[in-house]
Amino acid sequence: MISAIKRKLQSIKVYLYSLYWQAARLSWRVLPLRILPDIRNHHYSIGITTYLDRYETLFKPFLLQLLKIFPETEIVVTVNGHYHTSAQMLYLENISSFLKQFPNVKVITFVEAQGLSKLWNLLILNSSNERVLILNDDLEISPLFRRDLEKSGILSERIAVINQSWSHFMISREIVNLVGWFDERFPAIGNEDEDYESRLVLKQVELVFFHLRSIKAILTIPVTYSYGE
Repeated sequence: MISAIKRKLQSIKVYLYSLYWQAARLSWRVLPLRILPDIRNHHYSIGITTYLDRYETLFKPFLLQLLKIFPETEIVVTVNGHYHTSAQMLYLENISSFLKQFPNVKVITFVEAQGLSKLWNLLILNSSNERVLILNDDLEISPLFRRDLEKSGILSERIAVINQSWSHFMISREIVNLVGWFDERFPAIGNEDEDYESRLVLKQVELVFFHLRSIKAILTIPVTYSYGE
């Protein structure tokens, strides 16, 4: 009896979660160009990593959503290189032209593929603020994301991970000064987060975890990465 009730409650929870995201997707279509007033945020920057194969399907719609709720927050974008050089050069022209229209967006581009550690380090290095919220480009947010972020307490932490995943985390310069940069000897994607967690433990720094309902990963399996198949 008790397990049946638990299963029922879990089903209701899943259903309500699905309704939340359906409403969020619908609301983006009807909301004005800028949801929040132009109040410059001096406390944190946003950093995004992206690459060629995700430009139209993931990066562009995600960035436009962010700009609606963070209209003047500094956003730093690292554009990874790609093994298909001719396609990469055309892509760099397109993405650079697209980003020029947003004065609060900085962009750093590469022709050849770089390790994720290097891209993360560059996001931190090129931000103007003490804290950087680093995001993958394969994420989905609701219009309530900024409200939830700023009310959560995460911006008072030195380092914190959202929803148990390094797809979205906040890091401060204080932590970089104490623990160091992400290890750029990892050549591609993987291990840089586990390595950093180990180094945090060695420095006796607590990694804080936050749950935010208003952001989630879009579960995609890439056919290729910047490095090839």
